[in-house]
Amino acid sequence: MSQPSRVLLDTNVWLDAFDGARSRSRAANELIDACIHKGIDLLFAVGTAKDVYYLVGASLKRQARAAGGVLSERQARAISAYAAACVANMGEVATAVGADSSDIWLARKYQRIHEDFEDCLVLAAVQRAKADFLVTSDEALLRHAPVAALSVDDFLALVGE
Repeated sequence: MSQPSRVLLDTNVWLDAFDGARSRSRAANELIDACIHKGIDLLFAVGTAKDVYYLVGASLKRQARAAGGVLSERQARAISAYAAACVANMGEVATAVGADSSDIWLARKYQRIHEDFEDCLVLAAVQRAKADFLVTSDEALLRHAPVAALSVDDFLALVGE
């Protein structure tokens, strides 16, 4: 099999890459680095940007509160700035795949085999972009994806990292 040229990363892979407290953080960053090094185009569903901004910020706020109890205004601003920088980084290393009403139609069709509508929108983005693979850490999505889908570890094995 030839090397993939276009790979769409699921939201959970981006979250793993940007939140070092997540168990798969290192593997997600290895995947992104490998794709950049090998000239594989990285993609993300446009809705992933909002999810990354919100979920990275929420995770870091939880971590700060767990460590010190009260989140200061300065910490909150720093966390917000970091979350915004994560989204900016996504735009620097990957291309957003837009969406329109046809993606909603397709996502609703995909719900027949996978109930999570948000995941189905990601699947529609894979189709729209004609990506070679979806890379995800979502076990249910891996089982139900009607597109070529691999875990982070399997994709790294495929590209030889």
